[in-house]
Amino acid sequence: MLRRVHHVGLVVRQLEAGLAFWQDLLGLRVSKQATVRDQGVRAALLPIGRSEIELLEPIDSSGGVAKFLAKRGEGLHHVCFETADVDAELAAARAQAFPLIDEKPRAGLAGMICFLHPKGTRGVLVEFATPPPDDAAHPHAASTRIPGLALDEIVARSRDAGGAATLFTERLGLGRAPAGTAAGLVRAAVQTGGVRLVFASPDPGGGAEAAAWAAALDEQGEGLAGLVLGVDDVAAASAALGTQAPAPDGGMLRLDPANCHGVPLTLRSAP
Repeated sequence: MLRRVHHVGLVVRQLEAGLAFWQDLLGLRVSKQATVRDQGVRAALLPIGRSEIELLEPIDSSGGVAKFLAKRGEGLHHVCFETADVDAELAAARAQAFPLIDEKPRAGLAGMICFLHPKGTRGVLVEFATPPPDDAAHPHAASTRIPGLALDEIVARSRDAGGAATLFTERLGLGRAPAGTAAGLVRAAVQTGGVRLVFASPDPGGGAEAAAWAAALDEQGEGLAGLVLGVDDVAAASAALGTQAPAPDGGMLRLDPANCHGVPLTLRSAP
């Protein structure tokens, strides 16, 4: 069983620059940091509400993370689901004929891990992880600068939002969740551990918003497209972010990805 979103992986050019944003500006605290040489990365985990953010700096130009950075630049890389038994989860995925990156689990920053190939998961690179027994979970870990800061949603571009959600429900065992609405988009969502994975596809009659989403699909394909963070107070979050924060848009803050190491970030009042 996939019991929570353990973390969302983000690729950065320099780990220290990523920490300057997520740790120094947003107020998260590093729970674990290491060089994982067989994966060619320096990495850090920062708890955020029910989940964590993993920052990945490539240190091996031949590694997969370095190739991702060279091709796509900084930004969203993967979503990791926690399971009590990564071996069993990988075996179940193999039995369902999911394309695999890893044929057996290996050691990673989050514990014993494995990856499914995104061509079988609608462009979303999926990791499974079983943390070590002494690795405490971090429910509702607090930000020191922005009260209530937590990961609420992971948004993915999809050509068929409903079909993508059905795949994650029926074949990976996640529960369906309310998807909310967004102008010009058709949305469908799944959920585990209080964090939603929302698939969004262009509405054929959706106007400019749908056209922009369709263009992104044509250019970048299906895959992770943004994060939504909950906060106790949007105005207080705006004040804490200072010059990084734009004017609130309908009660939300939409940060420029260029200021967030390529990650489209939205902050909104927690539900």
